[in-house]
Amino acid sequence: MTVTVTTEEAASYRQVITAANHTAFADMSVASGGEGTAPDPHDLLLAAWGSCTNMTLQLYARRKGWPLEKAETTLHEIREPDGTLIQKDIRLWGDLTPEQVDSLKAIAEKCPINQLVMGGKGRIKQVDKTISLVTVSNVAARQPSVGN
Repeated sequence: MTVTVTTEEAASYRQVITAANHTAFADMSVASGGEGTAPDPHDLLLAAWGSCTNMTLQLYARRKGWPLEKAETTLHEIREPDGTLIQKDIRLWGDLTPEQVDSLKAIAEKCPINQLVMGGKGRIKQVDKTISLVTVSNVAARQPSVGN
């Protein structure tokens, strides 16, 4: 796997990201001196982590034949003096049993990006992870039931 990141213009912080036959962009926020035309590197890291988490959940549920309809992972970066905290909230849609939700909660930690980020001696630590199940009956009301 190879990813190449190239500065788009010398006067800009905007970056061109090439991975396989895909192109994406990164930029700094306006507050940091960029133009804000694309996600910043922190957003991209969190996006990779959330994407990997959802794909891991989908893969596991499909192998088990479980009715996981959709997964949504939201990651919040909180910078503190002693390190960076990442709050991860996972919402699941489908007719899942409490046991299946518990299994999916555990398998979410096995996502390769989670392992990469959490496995090193970096300063990121994960806190306050929640997982909730959105059932068919409460999707219209947009009120997920929480299963911790």
